[in-house]
Amino acid sequence: MRAALVLVLVVALGVVAWTAVTGSVPWDRAGPIRNARPPAPRTARTIAELQPDRVIARVEALRGLKLKRRPRFRVLTPAQARRQVAAVEERESGGATSAREDREDVALATLLGLLPPDVDIEELRGRVTSEGTLGYYDGERNEMTIISKGPTLPVGVETTVAHELTHAIEEQHFGIFRRSARIDDEDEALAYSSVLEGSASDVEERYRRRYRIPQPDPNADPAAQRLIRDLPFGQLLLLGFPYAVGAEFVAALRAKKDGQARLAAALTTRIPRSTAQILDPALYLADERPVRSGLRAARAFGAGWTLRQDEPLGAVDVLALLSPTEAESLTAAVPARAVRGGRYQYLRRRAVGDAACRNPCVARDAFVGTFRFADAGQAQSFTRQFGSVLTRRRGGKAVGDGVWRIGGGGAAAGTDGVVATFAYAPTPELARRLVREAPTG
Repeated sequence: MRAALVLVLVVALGVVAWTAVTGSVPWDRAGPIRNARPPAPRTARTIAELQPDRVIARVEALRGLKLKRRPRFRVLTPAQARRQVAAVEERESGGATSAREDREDVALATLLGLLPPDVDIEELRGRVTSEGTLGYYDGERNEMTIISKGPTLPVGVETTVAHELTHAIEEQHFGIFRRSARIDDEDEALAYSSVLEGSASDVEERYRRRYRIPQPDPNADPAAQRLIRDLPFGQLLLLGFPYAVGAEFVAALRAKKDGQARLAAALTTRIPRSTAQILDPALYLADERPVRSGLRAARAFGAGWTLRQDEPLGAVDVLALLSPTEAESLTAAVPARAVRGGRYQYLRRRAVGDAACRNPCVARDAFVGTFRFADAGQAQSFTRQFGSVLTRRRGGKAVGDGVWRIGGGGAAAGTDGVVATFAYAPTPELARRLVREAPTG
């Protein structure tokens, strides 16, 4: 999430993937809201018919906080919204530096099988904005944007606005965008994003049920359906995690006697430290922090390689890695809930330039990741599922115990007690060396 711009995905993107993992819509457990007398279902066709002040009053009541400054409302076409979001992201991300980082991130995601080869990431991002989004809130400008593909507002717009107004309220009370921008740890940043999106999704769903707001049918939108088909399932899980799993986390906090105070703390003074705490709120309530295992990939490879990234891994990464399709997601959720920390390092061979490679560049790139689990059995479960994904979904060929040849390069995985390590490298032998020599305990 960018610091000042929050997107809300349509239901198909925000929930469908996680519903496949859990078997139910995350917020169903809350049950019906009693003593509500909703009007007959209908959809606003214009901003005036939407009655923003009425929506604001309803959201304030559901969230339990007042909006300090009313946002400006506007309607854009998908193309206009796409350009506006791109401009904001360019402003906030740093231009050329960000473009280089994006290329590197795409190369890494492709190496791990999380993106298809030679994906046009800018085109994909633009489609998520224009085809998979109903609206967004710009905190810097205090501006609420609704995206409309026709002369009238889209179905479900009222709950989208309720979602985004929750962001506006929490920004004005807690400074959530500034706090988000200060988090450097990627897994912690996603955990905090899950509190923000979870709180907004929780209000959105209670709003929908109380006032019987009709929702869009994803099957009726061909563009959204194409987007869902084109996004790898692991990416759908990553997109849906903050919304669907975050809503479960927030519901767990609100269920406590001092639920509002606990939610305020999760937004300010006691933010969650890992996606594992979001996936299992008991870890957050017990203040069980992630344990980051050490890695020294350079000692396994020596001279000729440069370290490009050194970042944490979390529970959500287990889900993405082990769920190339919906069929694997249920089994992937089991070790994901047992993650207690993780880390990865991404290296490049200096002798191989960008011009000599197409993604994934197996001659140039190497990766090693490690996860610490609650017990040794879950570490072994991860490595078994990792090998199954390689052989069944990515064309990997076993060339030894826990070693595979894949796409002209190699991969390996192994366990040491509660720690599981996996790697990709230009050859199976180098991947096995990373697994054996890179972890530092």
